[in-house]
Amino acid sequence: MVETLSLSSPPWRLCLVPSLGGAVSSLGLAGRDVLRPLEAERAAAAEAVRHSGGYMLAPYSNRIADAGFTWQGERVRLARNFGDHPHSLHGFAWQRAWAVEDRDVNAASLVLDHPGDADWPWRCRLRQSWRLDGRRVSLALEVENRDDRDMPAGLGWHPYFLRDGLDMAFRCEGVWLSDARQLPERHVPVPADWDYSVRRPVGAPGLDHCFTGWAREARLAWPSRGIAVTLTACEALSHLVVFTPEESDVVGIEPVSHANDALNMADPAAAGVRHLAPGERLVGHIHLTGEITS
Repeated sequence: MVETLSLSSPPWRLCLVPSLGGAVSSLGLAGRDVLRPLEAERAAAAEAVRHSGGYMLAPYSNRIADAGFTWQGERVRLARNFGDHPHSLHGFAWQRAWAVEDRDVNAASLVLDHPGDADWPWRCRLRQSWRLDGRRVSLALEVENRDDRDMPAGLGWHPYFLRDGLDMAFRCEGVWLSDARQLPERHVPVPADWDYSVRRPVGAPGLDHCFTGWAREARLAWPSRGIAVTLTACEALSHLVVFTPEESDVVGIEPVSHANDALNMADPAAAGVRHLAPGERLVGHIHLTGEITS
């Protein structure tokens, strides 16, 4: 049985699983689940983190094509970390055990020290800090370069919001269309069918795409359940990955710092990749503000 870390500050309650990728096992508002709860029978499974409520993405978000990229003139090869998937996916944060750095009744910090290996050759420290305060849940994400050489970096958060009865709204200017290999191929204005600038039901668009020009706010509401959440993010989290898999009970609304496969784009920095010198950090902040509507 996995050990959980519980935080509470009404109307919010949060449970984390440090040993399971530092993932969220549940997040409830006034006793009603906002994120998918990790079921007890799945908690001990090898792929349990993929059935959780969400996890940190670091030191990069989404896919790196064929698990490789060029950095400062050198070819970097990464391990394929997702079964027979040809690309590396989401970094290593979600696949490692985290340590509890600090905790209180309504706050906790988890850390992960990475020695450098086939998943990511640079030494680095990751941190996620949670705080529940009144109607707000705050999450700070951090990547620190602890190597003696420069390192590319990105981060984000991959929450799984419950889909049943969900209305959502977010404003973006563009989106990356994907090729047959699920890699970004062409940047276009947001198509009408994918436009959520006005709140509406999720529907079934089958999205797994990175949106750009995001206003850094997403409004989520479950009218039949009497709750709503406004997600906001800092400037560092300038992209939004939206994941609406067909025949699934969840929706991913993922604030991230860079485009999918940004490390293989012509200008990675323009696509959001950060250059960290030794000792430098990349920090991202996310807030969830809850509302009880009935």
